[in-house]
Amino acid sequence: MISGVVLASGFSSRFGSDKLLIDFNGKKVISWVVDSCVGSLLDEIIVVYRTPELVDLLKDYPVKLVENKMANSGMSASVRMGVSVLSSESQACMILMGDQPLFGREDINLMIRRFMLDRCLIVASIDSKRKNPVIFPRIYYKKLLSSLGDKGGRDIIDCDSNKIMIEFDYKKLLDIDTAHDFKQLTEYKEEKHDV
Repeated sequence: MISGVVLASGFSSRFGSDKLLIDFNGKKVISWVVDSCVGSLLDEIIVVYRTPELVDLLKDYPVKLVENKMANSGMSASVRMGVSVLSSESQACMILMGDQPLFGREDINLMIRRFMLDRCLIVASIDSKRKNPVIFPRIYYKKLLSSLGDKGGRDIIDCDSNKIMIEFDYKKLLDIDTAHDFKQLTEYKEEKHDV
């Protein structure tokens, strides 16, 4: 079983409003991400959220919604929350960002298929620099459950000499931190076809 954990409990402090709930090409940003997950090879999907608005939006999706009551503790709190509720059958966990709407179903499947071949840490990258999403094999769940601050799984990734980096076009990995980021994202919205 391959699990997916969508991190959707940030504060969007640099954006100025909840970036996951802004309209992008006919849907909310988070809806693009969750739709891609639902249509992919992921066997279970957990969405770690902070606001009730996300629950209202995603309540009819085939996902497990988990509230992060420690969202102010950084990204690691979201990761811990998601990993803590994974199925006992889970063999690997893909950590996805809720603000990467151009990373589609086929991109997710590409990473999963590579994991199925090599059974190791799989990392999305641009120019050999690690990015998100990341697939963590089950052997790392204990470490993920003890991660702190905003590191998430970065220490694990940096220390794993056997990890496989998969290069993606930078547009696929665009995330939204600022209004400028969103403007850049909208320039590529027509390329989003594989959800």
